Amino acid sequence: MDNVNKDLAAWFADEPPGLRNDPVRWLQKKACAKAATLRRDFKTRAEWEAFRAQMRADLPAVIGLPQFPDLKESALRGRVRLGDDLACERVDVYVDDDYAIPAFVFQPAEPPGAPMPGVVLSPGAGQDKFLRPHQEMCVRMAKHGFAALLFDHAATGEATGRKPWSQGGINIVQSTGELVGTSQLALRAAEDMRCGEYLRSRPDVDASRVALTGLCQGGMDTWLAGALDERFCAVAPICAGSTFAAVAGEMHSYQVWSDPSPYPFGILNICDVEHLYAAIAPRPLIARANLPDNWWPVSGLDDIESFTRRIYRLYDAEDRVDFRAEVHEHAITGPFADALEAFLLKYV
Repeated sequence: MDNVNKDLAAWFADEPPGLRNDPVRWLQKKACAKAATLRRDFKTRAEWEAFRAQMRADLPAVIGLPQFPDLKESALRGRVRLGDDLACERVDVYVDDDYAIPAFVFQPAEPPGAPMPGVVLSPGAGQDKFLRPHQEMCVRMAKHGFAALLFDHAATGEATGRKPWSQGGINIVQSTGELVGTSQLALRAAEDMRCGEYLRSRPDVDASRVALTGLCQGGMDTWLAGALDERFCAVAPICAGSTFAAVAGEMHSYQVWSDPSPYPFGILNICDVEHLYAAIAPRPLIARANLPDNWWPVSGLDDIESFTRRIYRLYDAEDRVDFRAEVHEHAITGPFADALEAFLLKYV
């Protein structure tokens, strides 16, 4: 009995013994320990670029980034006049012979005199191309002469399959994908990259001037796709700013995310979110965070900004980075829409 009491005293000196039966706490510690081993002390561009090259080589297989076949012709389902001076095309962006991504392409109604700049907008979890604020953002850019592509990720909009996202469709996509080694966020990033590839294939679009943006989980696949695919000339994640270490170590202590889709398996064996933001360097990068979004720990955003700025300084390009938080709604509206518009007009 004395030995038991001594053991309990030792336990209480550390933390309540009941926590030793908590698997979340156990996994939290493992996630934080794994993240702490990742390298962050890059003194030169050569050191960073060697790490980035290895990360880009290793990460796709670890997180299950699907490899699509070469792009073929994408089906144009329809083209409608939009207001006085714009048009909207409904396009099936080719993935392979069994699947296509349903998309809208907003653009000037009359053919431009020169190839247009382009932007791909990735909706958030459970959102689709029919969401009004996303369409309004695309209209804003089309009025500036952009081709703005807005699309449905797997399990949303016209890509719902058997169940919509809100009824468990995302879980079906994720669980089936994991059987073949594809995590959900990796699939979304691959869809971003294929939509960018489609825009660049169009003769009316300038292939060197296609940017990527997205909201929330769409912002997450934006920084993932932007880090892996240098063909996006500028990258703008909105409301997607924290690290996996901060989410696991802090948020999972007070709030359980019932949706596991934003977590690519094994990613902390290779990198954390700050490495992916930094991998966009030296291309222009804007990041906007919404302070009421309590699912993004602000400590993680601080880590991302400080690390990313250090990497951009290695390229003498810190002036191309813009981080800021707002107190706003969870949408690309208001200050988020204004900042995104100004960013795209400046850099694309």
